[in-house]
Amino acid sequence: MRKIAIAGAGQSGLHLGLALLQAGYDVTLFSDKTADQIFNGAPTGGTYLFHSSLQLEDALGINAWKDRAFHSTAFDINFGTPDGAFAFGVHADLRQPGVSIDQRLKFYHWITLFQQRGGKFIVGDVDVPAVARWTQTFDLVVISTGKGPLCGLFTRDNARSSWSMPARKLVQLHITSPYDLPFRSINLGNIMEGGQIITCPFYHKSGLQCAWLLMEVVPGGILDVFDDVQGGPGLLAKAKEVINRYMPWQAAAFDDVVLVDDNAFLKGSFVPVVRHPVAMVANNAPVLGLGDTVILNDPIVGQGGNNAAKMAHHYATSILAQGDRPFDEAWMQRTFDSFWQYSQYVNRFCDVFLLPPSPYVMRIIDAARFNPSITADLVNGFNHPPDLFPWLDEPEAGTAYLERNAGAVASSGVIL
Repeated sequence: MRKIAIAGAGQSGLHLGLALLQAGYDVTLFSDKTADQIFNGAPTGGTYLFHSSLQLEDALGINAWKDRAFHSTAFDINFGTPDGAFAFGVHADLRQPGVSIDQRLKFYHWITLFQQRGGKFIVGDVDVPAVARWTQTFDLVVISTGKGPLCGLFTRDNARSSWSMPARKLVQLHITSPYDLPFRSINLGNIMEGGQIITCPFYHKSGLQCAWLLMEVVPGGILDVFDDVQGGPGLLAKAKEVINRYMPWQAAAFDDVVLVDDNAFLKGSFVPVVRHPVAMVANNAPVLGLGDTVILNDPIVGQGGNNAAKMAHHYATSILAQGDRPFDEAWMQRTFDSFWQYSQYVNRFCDVFLLPPSPYVMRIIDAARFNPSITADLVNGFNHPPDLFPWLDEPEAGTAYLERNAGAVASSGVIL
């Protein structure tokens, strides 16, 4: 039986560990926090999983919230001008529902399942000397510690990385209301010259069905007003001011909103990056990066958790296919490169919304106002981003796509 070590108890590491246990591997997962510390810790990002990712969890028997958490299908994308006027919006339903689960609850449950199914969960130092020791006793070491210090083992891939500075400043709040909470759909509000204001239904670790609010702030833009604001209540008050000024058509939905608790917030920024997937530790042994450790995207289009789940599934499939052959550097690089055939489109999708909208992207979105099939294609592309390309970001392909949908688009006045 091959022995696999995984560093990191997050979406990708736990998913991979549970998949390998199901296949009969000897798996040890190393974490610097206990399950209780994760559950009682600070909020993590409000990950929303689309249907294809949930199917992967179903196959492992680890999707425990199908009958408890609200699963949404409605999806709205709106655009507003810098003076607070509503420009236009599109609406469609996802073909299959998705859900956002508090990762503190999810990871606590998955760690319990991992141990019940025979995995070894070890809490202690997760650092470079420890990684070097693991390479001497395990057939494969996988690093899935996200933005933690071990990501420094993996060097930046300049050819695949679009950003050298943070694309956004981020403020996330977990919100509820003493009345019926109005946030039943994913709402992606784009404020020109400012950034994005996003809301999504959210199942909190306490069992409360609530929502998260994510402010995606362009540095130096008109929404960049949170730097000096401290604490959850202050951030919520400032967010309401911003919404009243720049997204007033949504302001009433926030009138009675309060924080789930005073600590239900995140604030910060990071540089989206792709790193080389193989690192050599002190004894010249290769280790393989997984998830945010090697592909770290801005959360603007909700791909982080989905990419992590799909990458873990891909790695598990590649590990099984390798049989008794060595997990050498060449195999590691091939495994990552074959996943990049999918993930490159995730990165392109993120950049479409992070960059100032190009005329041909806006032409597609404008046409979607008058053509439900285009709106459906756009919204359901969040579940599988390769479906959006090349027509979403290449002018000639976009023109051909609109011509294929010309019957419904012609009445919009869009010039093909």
